[in-house]
Amino acid sequence: MKPARATLMLLVIALFSVAAVAEETATESASGEVMQKCKYPTRPDIPNGRDATEEEMIGAQKVLKDYLAGGDGYLACLDQVSQGWGETATEEQKAVIVIFHNRMVDEMQSTADLFNQSVRAFKGKRGT
Repeated sequence: MKPARATLMLLVIALFSVAAVAEETATESASGEVMQKCKYPTRPDIPNGRDATEEEMIGAQKVLKDYLAGGDGYLACLDQVSQGWGETATEEQKAVIVIFHNRMVDEMQSTADLFNQSVRAFKGKRGT
């Protein structure tokens, strides 16, 4: 084997080893376990009500409902992970659940608020 090729192969092996260790470490942490088990929903884009068509607003309402349902599922997943840890949960694990829970609730609320503002703007441009 040529020296350059051998060096390249060693580099590739080293990179795979580092990636495997990083993945193992991430799943061993409380936040890594939560991120692996619970799917965080993607926040939807909310149209500007002043510029949106009625069809866009109706579509945004459906996407928002799906997002909020996904958020509820995420919160339920957090509860399941927390229950799985049970009485032996560490302070770090408890803190991770609280932080992730609050982040999801805050984002759901702010997204719903943004949609409601958009609806008011949409109705305002139509005079309804």
